[in-house]
Amino acid sequence: MTSRVVSLDAAFAVLGVARVDGVAAARAAFRSRVKHLHPDVTPPTAATLAELARIVAAMDYIRASAPVCLEIEITAAQAERGLTRTLRHGDKSLLVRIPPGTRDGTDLAAVGEERISVTIRVQSAEEAPVDPRSDFPDAADLDAFMHEFSRPSVTTRLARWVRKAQSAA
Repeated sequence: MTSRVVSLDAAFAVLGVARVDGVAAARAAFRSRVKHLHPDVTPPTAATLAELARIVAAMDYIRASAPVCLEIEITAAQAERGLTRTLRHGDKSLLVRIPPGTRDGTDLAAVGEERISVTIRVQSAEEAPVDPRSDFPDAADLDAFMHEFSRPSVTTRLARWVRKAQSAA
């Protein structure tokens, strides 16, 4: 039987690190403990397998709950005018609205993703030339982003299929 991890503090405690140490320290502690408890190294007993399951559950909880921090570099002119950018994080498309007058180091949340923080890095005017087309997201990026958010869920598709089958009968 595996114990459930119900908070980030508990997950970090299972791995033997403090929450302030961060996700990188948790990942290193996870790898170290798994190397010693893996069934290929340690004979599998009920106690070692239960401890291994606790460690895996803790790391899964940290991965699912920990905030994500990304960075975007924009020019000073773009920061002055404001713009909208699309990003990719893993298999997810993210939309970030950068308001006019944004300063270097500003933290913003991605649209609809409060646990994903985006730090804005403003380049000085001499670092990069201003490209007027760079203010607008690529059409393919916007299409992919809109498709992801407008695509019906599995439940919605099943409900449509059931309604269609009932109306045909």
